[in-house]
Amino acid sequence: MALRALMLLAAVLVCIAQPGATEPSTKAVKANVIDLFNRAEDMQDMLSAGKISPQQIPNPHWRADSCKACHRAAPTANDVALRSKDINQLCQSCHDAISATKYIHAVGMEPSNEKRNRMPEQFRQAVKRGGGVITCISCHDLHMQCKQERFEERRENRFFFRGGPYRKRTDLCFNCHNPKNYERLNPHDQITDEGELNQVVCLVCHTVAPNRRSAKSINDVMFTIKNDLTQVCVGCHKWRPHPSQPAEVSAPGKNHLVKPSPAVLRQMKATEKAQNLILPLEPDSGRIICATCHNPHERGVQRDPRADVGADGFNRLRLQPGEIMCMSCHNL
Repeated sequence: MALRALMLLAAVLVCIAQPGATEPSTKAVKANVIDLFNRAEDMQDMLSAGKISPQQIPNPHWRADSCKACHRAAPTANDVALRSKDINQLCQSCHDAISATKYIHAVGMEPSNEKRNRMPEQFRQAVKRGGGVITCISCHDLHMQCKQERFEERRENRFFFRGGPYRKRTDLCFNCHNPKNYERLNPHDQITDEGELNQVVCLVCHTVAPNRRSAKSINDVMFTIKNDLTQVCVGCHKWRPHPSQPAEVSAPGKNHLVKPSPAVLRQMKATEKAQNLILPLEPDSGRIICATCHNPHERGVQRDPRADVGADGFNRLRLQPGEIMCMSCHNL
């Protein structure tokens, strides 16, 4: 019995040792990769013919044996010997197949004088090398991932962003773009420095700017979102369910965005009367919405002083945070 088991084990080991029973050797895989690098300009045709898949396209970046992916010969000071004079076309030999939908900037446009003046010198030189227009190398420093002495930079600048690494990707963008032109709109900033209502901001939430003289309640205004007014808020404010539990409680917060029970509704009406404020509910459905507890308006927008309570306050709460806010609905 033991002899038979030993013979079976020996047979298995023989099969494993046979070349035909193994995966392709590391040397063979590397040779195949180098062959693809040598035929980079044929990559798209090979994909179309089904000879390779996008997953088989090797990554030529940050490796010392991939020069042929971009260069037809060893580059010199007088001739970089690129496979294509069109920089974008050279990159798209691979990237059109594996990342075309992930491009974050168009190419081919000439930067304005304003952007040229903002650019650091190395960006201006990259644009110049690209023929005076934006190309892939405007933002990606290919020399970085070519030179072995710079390979350590991969840890902090994987995509070899020019001038990187950057803490945020938009820091790269602001080498050319003025960040003041991309500041996020605050829809709660509704009154101008001159004290006038900025009706353009009203249109973030309302289909038309409400008539403050005639509108008496939430039922008299129109919103850009129908059926679920919480969507007006959660486009910017993502915290749900909300409010959350205290830090010492591991259970998730209870969903408050529901139609209040008769008992809760009575408590809310009593609070409105006692505190001289308004706790609005969603028209038609009668559900609690974000604006039930939070006043989305800037102080002074609402003509009714009851509706103005909480505007510009802490978290825009209509009552003080904590137990007092909770007691507006719950009889504690």
